[in-house]
Amino acid sequence: MITAKFGGTAVTPRNLVYLKKIISPFHKVVVVSAVGKEFSSDVKTTDLLEKYFFSGDDNIWKAVEDKYRRLTEVNGIGIDVDELLFGAKARARRYGLQYCMSLGEELSAKIVAEYLGAAYVEADEVVRFGVRSLLFKETMSAMSNAYKGVKLAVTGGYYGMGKYGRQTFSRGGSDVTGALCAAATTSSLYENWTDVYGVCVADPVKVYGVSTIRSMSYSEMRALSRGGAEVLHPSAISPAERFSIPIKIGNFYNPQGASTLVSQCYSQNKLLSVTEQRVDGKIKTTILHNMNFAEISAVVSGFFGERYSVLNCFGVSINTEKNKTYSCVFSKNKAVLVTESTVIEDLYKYLRRAELIKVD
Repeated sequence: MITAKFGGTAVTPRNLVYLKKIISPFHKVVVVSAVGKEFSSDVKTTDLLEKYFFSGDDNIWKAVEDKYRRLTEVNGIGIDVDELLFGAKARARRYGLQYCMSLGEELSAKIVAEYLGAAYVEADEVVRFGVRSLLFKETMSAMSNAYKGVKLAVTGGYYGMGKYGRQTFSRGGSDVTGALCAAATTSSLYENWTDVYGVCVADPVKVYGVSTIRSMSYSEMRALSRGGAEVLHPSAISPAERFSIPIKIGNFYNPQGASTLVSQCYSQNKLLSVTEQRVDGKIKTTILHNMNFAEISAVVSGFFGERYSVLNCFGVSINTEKNKTYSCVFSKNKAVLVTESTVIEDLYKYLRRAELIKVD
């Protein structure tokens, strides 16, 4: 039994066919996001819905409608999309911001359920929130009952029912819904389909030709997510880990291509990942690794050449010839560099030359 979650890029007019090709008789639950961006300058559905809630601008709502009309027309889905959109607009600004922002997932799930000939299970009925957080036991019970006896079900991610009405996870929360569904149905595998080849050593948008980490542990994936990797929501890991359900992160364009399997087994790679975040006007680069202190400090010192002072376990300031200050802090399995400009591409190339990154 398999649970599959598809990101917004898979739920677009030209890509929905890839989703359908992946679904097999072994799949039990499919979780979908709102329609994603169709081109680089496009705006995500959830962002449009947020703008619509505050503005009430009919032109913004029309942009939302256009996405779902194209989704049904291009794929020949026989559903009354006019009725769906009319009902959604009537509710969009009536029940609060979180309700409005969740409508993308709701519409996607209803349309994809029709497309796959599957049962539609409303997320409000199976994902339960308390005043501040998810009610895990109640959610597991509701999901177990809802999916029992159903051959294939489709559910919208990102939201559920709270004490005071519909409530959402943080952005990217469809990953969490997928993990909860996998746990509730005791799936043997949780597939998380994106438009990249699993968990890459570095952001493929920032670094050309990056390698994929073929396997890693739940704790390593959690550390990577906290370090800035956006491939999987950090809160999606715990439900899968609790029930020992492996997570496969793959590319829906090429399901047989490189992918990452997250399980109880730790990675054998010395270098796991290099992630980058902008924090307080500076660049924070995190290196996750399986090296001892001597090895990782040699890597950092080798990269910066002679532009550093003595390294120690507590961190150091590294003064460059341009009077810019670099800092490096080491902790177990992690080194954090803080610089004034990006170093991730040069650092990745250095790590490749040092043969710390396996080439696919």
